Amino acid sequence: MNHEFYTHIHMSAGNDSGEVFGGHLNEAVVSATCEMVITIIDGEVDRFLDDETGLNLFLF
Repeated sequence: MNHEFYTHIHMSAGNDSGEVFGGHLNEAVVSATCEMVITIIDGEVDRFLDDETGLNLFLF
């Protein structure tokens, strides 16, 4: 964002009861193993803080 590295990561995780939870991943601590799939899209996409909405909007 604003020409600096920025990630927008969605995740899902399950527990011993078979329940799955998902949402935005802001930070994580991995204690044993972690499997990830990361897709890099060709081109350039940036974000900027829109003062009117307070959201980090896409800048294509």
